[in-house]
Amino acid sequence: MKTLIVYLSKFGNTRKLAEAMAETVKPSGNVRVVAIDQLAASDFDGVDLVVMGSPTHAFTLPEAVRTVLESLPLAILGGKSVAAFDTTVKPWPLRCLRASPKLLNRLTYLGGKPIARPETFFVKTKNPQKSGQIDLLLEGELERARRWAGELLDRSNR
Repeated sequence: MKTLIVYLSKFGNTRKLAEAMAETVKPSGNVRVVAIDQLAASDFDGVDLVVMGSPTHAFTLPEAVRTVLESLPLAILGGKSVAAFDTTVKPWPLRCLRASPKLLNRLTYLGGKPIARPETFFVKTKNPQKSGQIDLLLEGELERARRWAGELLDRSNR
């Protein structure tokens, strides 16, 4: 199985989650982790599973993610299994206003076949510049990301 994990990460937390997922997926085949600003249409060639993650910015997808997805050919994900995740502050009372549902909708629009509900991983604060914190993921989130990646593998192999 060939997996592509794409992410946008300003402070490194979404990247850490993507890398943790890749650790889980790697034993089952080829896996690549790519920052969204490095993504090319050719990265999807021969891929069976596409997992994409982004932080939630202003209750939605960051502009950088929208721009890249809008530039991709319409059926580029045709027949590929897709899943989406985001990072946001906990507690988050407005669960419907996060990036991952919108991201999954866009992956589906590009022809992808969703295999899981959008997943949210939590960070400690939304203002790391003031707090001085760099590692903002809540305890246990990397392990939860690994478990979720395992579930995605199981579902994509069905």
